[in-house]
Amino acid sequence: MAPTKHKLEKTNVGEEVLDLVIPYIHNAEDRNCVSLVSRRFCEIDGIMRKRVTVHTLYYTNPASLSKRFPFIESLTLKGPPSDFTRTFHHDNRITPWIEQLALEFKYLKELHIRRLVVHDEDLETLARTRGKDLRILKIKLCKGFSTDGLMHVSKYCNQLKTLCLVSYVYNALKDDIWIHQLALNSTVLERFHVRNTNISNTEHLTLLAKNCCNSLVSLKIGACSLRKLVDAFRYAVRLEHFGGGLIYDEESVLVGFQFPPNTHSLSIGDLPGTRYSSTVVPFLNQIRKLKLGLCSVDYGCHCLLFNRCPNLEVLYSQDHCEDRGLQVIGQFCKKLRKFTYTLLATHVGLIALAKGCTNLESLDVNFTDISNEALECVGTHLKNLRDFRIRVVKEIGIRYLPLDNGVRATLMGCKKLERLHISHWYKGLTDVGLEYIGKHGANLRSLSLTHIGNSNAGLVKLSKGCRKLRKLNLRGCPFNEQVVTTSVFHIPSRRYVWGKSSDRTVLALIRPEFQL
Repeated sequence: MAPTKHKLEKTNVGEEVLDLVIPYIHNAEDRNCVSLVSRRFCEIDGIMRKRVTVHTLYYTNPASLSKRFPFIESLTLKGPPSDFTRTFHHDNRITPWIEQLALEFKYLKELHIRRLVVHDEDLETLARTRGKDLRILKIKLCKGFSTDGLMHVSKYCNQLKTLCLVSYVYNALKDDIWIHQLALNSTVLERFHVRNTNISNTEHLTLLAKNCCNSLVSLKIGACSLRKLVDAFRYAVRLEHFGGGLIYDEESVLVGFQFPPNTHSLSIGDLPGTRYSSTVVPFLNQIRKLKLGLCSVDYGCHCLLFNRCPNLEVLYSQDHCEDRGLQVIGQFCKKLRKFTYTLLATHVGLIALAKGCTNLESLDVNFTDISNEALECVGTHLKNLRDFRIRVVKEIGIRYLPLDNGVRATLMGCKKLERLHISHWYKGLTDVGLEYIGKHGANLRSLSLTHIGNSNAGLVKLSKGCRKLRKLNLRGCPFNEQVVTTSVFHIPSRRYVWGKSSDRTVLALIRPEFQL
């Protein structure tokens, strides 16, 4: 009996320690591993888990989730991956989940919905049953709802701090009366993001800014003239981020216009410094995030702005400067962490950028040409890189082939890399390069390849590595269906594989219960 008693006491001590430790384990995968140790560990994790993400295509039982995690405060519901949306567009309804939310999840404060079909009735049920408790509501890339549903959200969710709407079906949100209702009922809103909706009456925004003057820090809207936002900005004294498609105003009309004094993030259609110099230039040194649309050729490039942004950390640009722009960014924007460039550059610009912006964590650039030297430079200087996406246009192609050694150097140097997207035409990466990805891509979780490889052997070699890979996207690669399907089972962490070629589409999911 003594050994049994001693064992029981030891177990209780272990559980007490676990109770104290689990709240400090924030990584979802680590929490999942803890829950697999024993049934008791699973119960403790279920009780203490506050944030849960559910991929509804994999997990279709809302009732069992509420039993497993009875004290959830934040729930994220994700529909099919973007590549699968057309295949499952009739089945990815959120209604069963909303019905369960109305019955359970009494502690829910945050709800994130992505790529699901959301009806007005769903929003009404959610607002009436959980509206008073919700603090954050984000609906992204969904369809099926209209302003009728948003009226219920505006009426009943009067304690929201964040409301984010990014919809596929933009014309379903035709009027903005619901914004007026929201403004009447809200006093604590901090983030209001409706980039893809039509806001015809800025007086509603002004009222919202007035009633939430002590809380509003982020505002993202659709196309709007800056001069119509003067009153709203006058009330929104704490605003830090503004985003909106710009309808051009003459600089003379904007005399005296000022962004709120704490603004350090701008996302706007076009903002050439030569056109809005008196409006923009005075506070460029405090800007940390800048997203710019296509630059008007009549007013030159954005280099005039870049060299005045020494504290810039995030940049999205469609500038015409090409390599010159990347060189200016590399010279002046030393704190840059994320950079997306949607027009065209070459290996010359990439080398200058990699040498100058060594803190980069995310890099997404289109190229007309690229070289092994540029990729080796990335591996040498960008040690914090986690997301790397390179695309080369088909019409021009690559002069410096193959790029196998450059990709190997990138993977060996960028140990933290988790997402890799490579799109080459004319087979810029051979089977040897795919083998390098499998061998050195130890931390890769997402891999997308377009027109890559010589034969099935390349994919077989790749699948022997990348032990953490979850998502594999193949387009125009010379791999047959059998090899693609078989490769799924070589990597236990693989969630799905998406393959598409000119004459067929190959779809293989790791979950055996899927009926495709």
